[in-house]
Amino acid sequence: MPKVGARWDLIWVLPLVLAAVYLVIFVVKIPHNLRDLGWVSDYASAFTVPETLAQTGTGGHTVLASSGQWLPLWFGILTAKLPLHHQLWAIAPTALFVFSTLIVGWSVAQVADHRTALLTVLIMLVASPAAFNTFMAGLDHNALYPCTALTGAYLIWLTRGAGRSRIISFAVPLLAGVALGVCIASDLLVVATSAAPLFLAGVLAGLRRNSVSRLVALSALATAAIAVPVAKITSATMHAAGYVTLQTPFEVVHLSALATQGRLLFRGLEALFNGNLGHIAPGGLSPVLEVACNTVMVIALLTLLVVGVLATARFIWAARRKGGSASTAQLALVLHIFFWVGSSVAVCVVAIVGADMSAATSHEAYYATVIFAVAAVVPLLASRGRLARSLIAAGMSIFFIGSLVGLMSNYPLFTPAVKHYESTIRSLAKRYDATTGYAGYWYGSSFTWSTDNQIVVRPVMECRSSTSAYLCPFYLERVPSWYVPHRRRTFLLVGTEESWLSQLPRGLGRPIAAYRFGSISMYIYPYDIASRLGPPLT
Repeated sequence: MPKVGARWDLIWVLPLVLAAVYLVIFVVKIPHNLRDLGWVSDYASAFTVPETLAQTGTGGHTVLASSGQWLPLWFGILTAKLPLHHQLWAIAPTALFVFSTLIVGWSVAQVADHRTALLTVLIMLVASPAAFNTFMAGLDHNALYPCTALTGAYLIWLTRGAGRSRIISFAVPLLAGVALGVCIASDLLVVATSAAPLFLAGVLAGLRRNSVSRLVALSALATAAIAVPVAKITSATMHAAGYVTLQTPFEVVHLSALATQGRLLFRGLEALFNGNLGHIAPGGLSPVLEVACNTVMVIALLTLLVVGVLATARFIWAARRKGGSASTAQLALVLHIFFWVGSSVAVCVVAIVGADMSAATSHEAYYATVIFAVAAVVPLLASRGRLARSLIAAGMSIFFIGSLVGLMSNYPLFTPAVKHYESTIRSLAKRYDATTGYAGYWYGSSFTWSTDNQIVVRPVMECRSSTSAYLCPFYLERVPSWYVPHRRRTFLLVGTEESWLSQLPRGLGRPIAAYRFGSISMYIYPYDIASRLGPPLT
């Protein structure tokens, strides 16, 4: 079993100073980064959809994405009428991520000490730009991170069950199963990051022949079992209420595609560990930083895997020996390591075998919890000797430098061209009394959110229709009331970089005005374009 606890040496000065500098700059840049993230329609839809639902309801057919993300949706609907709810929604994902890091830190403090827990929290907080783009986003598997962190903490809590009342021992696994089921319904990836590792940890605990281990095993297995029907009931209830989700993009890939999937996973892990920031580092630091960060990533992931395999193998060997046993503290430590290593392995396997990466997109959000796993396990080795402490401190320092470079370079925040012409579009819309418009997906909800609903733009897409214009409501993240025609002027935004609406569609008639700025064209019509939309695509 690995020793736990971190001694303070001078070698920790550099990573601690870098972390402090990073966190100060990060706090200062929060308003800027949140504004930039608001221009990503994938994230902005998390705000525009619940805001409409709180006012008009679902209309019987609100289409979301491939996962319901019910927890963020419920939060949005419940808080939509609060004062300053826009500000609350913007900061809530970041606050939720910080909460998740503290939960993982608490778990580490239970199996090690507070110094090791501090290292864990810092590794998670001083995140790469690619990771924080996900953690700060309004809708990017937000339910995944706190659910995974809480499940890991719950497993530790179960090992401390000696002396608890029977009511608590029975009630908490039941409630945990309900919570885990709702999380699974919100995001199916929770099965890989939480439910499956929890179930297997229960099986592992059951190998020990004492009352504490058996109670842990029964509680963990009961929680995992309860979560399955709760997830199905939650999804069925929301679908019956008029919410539609698309088919989950999970299909076992052909053997010939595994190499491509593996390369995409590696590219995504590079982004999570700052291994793709070399080209923006100053001067000659570029190749050095890239190689250093990738080296840290490989060593950290190998260490995570080796520690997990060794700790599990030793635990199983000891449990199978006649009379073999371990203390409650050792049980908690092994289950902690097993859960986080299992979680990271499971989600990476899903990314390689079944994730929809066919569009050459690495989807870092799918497996960003790997950062959680590294932070939860690797710092436990800091007490193994000065060499181990030095390597961990050096790895943290390199990773933190990469994060600082990325943070200062605002990389890789996505900013569509429409952002640069916001004031022009706003001015023209008000001049023609056409404050409602339509645009491709990447211009739609992001413009609505970023202008605080002063200019409302709804997402549409090109389509073929024999009875209307070649224009239809967008196929996801849409609410029916967005496309109800009214007596008003409206406008259409078309952009050469907008993949869903790159040219003016047929059937709209002659606009009363047309303007072009950069890659964007704006057409103003004397009627509501919604009256000429084709039927929604399904």
